Amino acid sequence: MPFGKCTCPKELPRCVCGAVSLGKIVNKKPIIPTEEEQRENSRAKSAKLRIFERE
Repeated sequence: MPFGKCTCPKELPRCVCGAVSLGKIVNKKPIIPTEEEQRENSRAKSAKLRIFERE
């Protein structure tokens, strides 16, 4: 059983390759710090929060 991304064609109604999902992405876009937080903390400018929930 492969782990990670399914390699089946999109035309199929369900997964037939046997891929096992390691989890799911909770938010589509990364969460970035607010302008106020960036002013208070200069290192926050490059921060991006991504949320992945393991199953």
